[in-house]
Amino acid sequence: MCGVVSREYPKYALVAVGAVLIRNNEILLVKRGYPPGKGKWSIPGGVVEVGEDLYSAAVRELKEETGINASPLGIVWVCNNIVRDNDGRIQFHYVILDILFDSNTISGDLKAGGDAVDVSWVPINSIIFREDISKTVRNLIERINKFGLNYIRI
Repeated sequence: MCGVVSREYPKYALVAVGAVLIRNNEILLVKRGYPPGKGKWSIPGGVVEVGEDLYSAAVRELKEETGINASPLGIVWVCNNIVRDNDGRIQFHYVILDILFDSNTISGDLKAGGDAVDVSWVPINSIIFREDISKTVRNLIERINKFGLNYIRI
């Protein structure tokens, strides 16, 4: 099974990116069409393709899932997302590098694509009250509320 990596019940953690875009106290989220997090609102993103740098992957995922283009600023958060099945086995494991984008560079028309079934600007202050928001988004917003919107340029 040379070169094939399963996303479900993987042998190794997969590297992924999230595209974080915030403007006017709203965050751009997509509704997931596939596991993990199917039916939950989450940061647009996905697995980094072989040979792709982190920023290119985040730009690609943002465009594929939302129809939006923007310029990346830097890494705002690193998330170790481990999802276990009902038997406690690791069903999914992603190391996600969330890339912050410059809201002043937004272009394109908002429309869901890729594995996203919907896309929307969501008020940040509503996230803690909603059950349909992914835990990774909740963790990101908690971090931003606690430490501010800081990022590292690589």
